[in-house]
Amino acid sequence: MSTASSFTQRTTPATVLVIDDNEEDLKYWSDSLRRSSANYTVLESSSAVAGLDVCRARTVDCVVLDLDMPESGFHVLLELVPDRQRPQVAVIVLTHLPHPNLFDMAKHNGAHACLLKQSTTVEELVHTIEEALAAVRAKRLSS
Repeated sequence: MSTASSFTQRTTPATVLVIDDNEEDLKYWSDSLRRSSANYTVLESSSAVAGLDVCRARTVDCVVLDLDMPESGFHVLLELVPDRQRPQVAVIVLTHLPHPNLFDMAKHNGAHACLLKQSTTVEELVHTIEEALAAVRAKRLSS
C-alpha cells in the first residue's frame, strides 16, 4: 500500500480552511491537502478578514493559517480561539518566518502547532491536522 493511500484511509472527515495571502502558497497547500485525503473538504481564503467570514458562515474544523499577512495572522488566531481551554476549531500556523518566539507566542495564543513552510511536507501537515482535530475533540468531550 502506498503512503498516499494509507493517508487517505486514516484521515478524519474534516473541513480545512487554508488562509494565506501568498497566491502560490495558498494554491500549493490547498491542492496538496485535497490530493492527500478524500476526507478533507478544503476551503481557501487569501485574506484574514475573508477567512474569518468563512469561519462565521460555516463549520470549519481546522484552519491552516499564515501569520505573515497584511492583516495580522495573530488577530485571526485570537478571534478563532478565544478560549484556549475549550477551542472550537483547530488552528495550525504554517509560515515561512523561522522565529522561535513567534512559534511560542502562537502556541500560547491557541495554535495547536507551528510549522515552517520551507521544511514541512504535505504528509507532516496532514499528520499535524489529524493531531489537532483529535486534541480539539478530546477537549470538547472533557468539558
